[in-house]
Amino acid sequence: MLKEINCKEFIKTPLVFDKGLNSVLGDDYSTNSIGKSTLLMIIDFVFGGNSYIENNSGAVKELGNHSFDFKFIIKNQSHYYCRNTENPMFIAVCDDNYNQISNISARAFTEELKGLYDIKNSSSFRSMVNPYSRIWKKGNYNVDKPIHNHVQNKESEAIDNLIKLFNLFDSISETKNKIKQQQESKKVLNGLHKKKYIQKITKRQFEQNQLEIERIQNEIETIQNNLLKFTLNIEELTNKELIDLKTKKKRLLDSQALVLNKITRLNLSLGKKKTKSKYFTRLSEFFENPNEEKIEEIETFHSKISSILARELGATKKLLEEENQYFEEEIKAIDIKIDGLLQNVKSPKYIVDKIYDLTVESNKLSNINKFYKEKEEVVTDIKSLTDKLEETIVGILKEIEEKINTELVRINKEIHTEKKKIPSIKITRNSYSFDHSSNTGTGKSFADLIEFDLSILKLTELPFIIHDSVLFKNIEDFAVDKIIEQYTKFDKQIFIALDGINKYSSESKKILKENKIIELTESNKLFNRDWR
Repeated sequence: MLKEINCKEFIKTPLVFDKGLNSVLGDDYSTNSIGKSTLLMIIDFVFGGNSYIENNSGAVKELGNHSFDFKFIIKNQSHYYCRNTENPMFIAVCDDNYNQISNISARAFTEELKGLYDIKNSSSFRSMVNPYSRIWKKGNYNVDKPIHNHVQNKESEAIDNLIKLFNLFDSISETKNKIKQQQESKKVLNGLHKKKYIQKITKRQFEQNQLEIERIQNEIETIQNNLLKFTLNIEELTNKELIDLKTKKKRLLDSQALVLNKITRLNLSLGKKKTKSKYFTRLSEFFENPNEEKIEEIETFHSKISSILARELGATKKLLEEENQYFEEEIKAIDIKIDGLLQNVKSPKYIVDKIYDLTVESNKLSNINKFYKEKEEVVTDIKSLTDKLEETIVGILKEIEEKINTELVRINKEIHTEKKKIPSIKITRNSYSFDHSSNTGTGKSFADLIEFDLSILKLTELPFIIHDSVLFKNIEDFAVDKIIEQYTKFDKQIFIALDGINKYSSESKKILKENKIIELTESNKLFNRDWR
């Protein structure tokens, strides 16, 4: 727990704290600008927050840079630190006389605090405590958004922090990591396809490849089972392949003939000459006063159309020539294979080469299909893991909802004797709502917010909460008495600021006085200098 804060600028130093409730009291006139909220900001500052620097710059402006020495006592061991406003991103580790020994970063300091408090959840210390340190100017006391760190906080981020606070994020994190790994695998496979190291295929091509692999394996098996027969009579084997090659060549030649025919027709179309304008002038020899301007306009239109058609025909011709080039290369490759077969008709070497070629082709298709199957398995795994993640998150959020709402029912009944609307939280994956819609009064809404914080303090590893006086302003006095009673039930530290305590019950006044850190008035302000 936080035990003390020393500052030479304080009117009273050190300020000493204890477990449970710690109250900063104002006067009966609710006098402003005496240091109540500022002290809560300083408490937040020594817990690693930055709002004292960012939102309370008046103190630094008037006092100049100043520092705070502070002590934590955790498990009967004292830990001493110092943090200053000039360089707040570093915290000094000190001895018991506050002599500085070393410096650590603010982040390392909050991680150290998390370890000292023996907090096991995966949330960062500041992400955990920030939403529940509700201090004037921090802007995190919106009664509709109780788990928001700040107003710009995304709801999904606030929900993730809540899951971490309940120490239920590990199962989500594990599945998320698996999804990330599979997404990386998918990215690698897509990269291989993009670089054309592996051919990208469809499901239909995969099935065709499987059939072709089966055919090749059967052919290899046939050759192996009849090796002696084929060695003695290689012509039987080569004749079969020659027939297959010639059949394939015939199909290619037929297809090529169609392409060549189209190219010939395109060449004829592209070679047609346009009618020259000088021929139009001769119309006057046959017709009296022909409309030469109109004829010229028509000729211009025809020229434009011809130009567009020529471009389209040229583009088509280019594609057909590329297709013809493909046929030329395929036919040439077949001719080379046929020549090789005819040359090796009487050589057993042909059988070895044949098995080798078939094996290479089979391996090639097998590798292509292997990568296709791997990618399909990765895609399936990602979908399965994503579905599992959503199912896990829904279950976790339901569990958190039930715990918080059950605790809210208990606290609400203890704080409000008459029948009041019980607030409740509803959480989905990316949004949440805190339902206190029937409580239209500002006071009851802030009472609901305080009840929510107390529920979180009880149900989680949250080490402390801070409630500024702005939360209590409109809550009815009887309800404040009951809230103070609830505060006393905690050993975890609760820091509050409160004005005009004489209007509360004698028991509440006694509790607040006994747990007082400091009492501030117009004549007894927090700092030893007044600039307001």
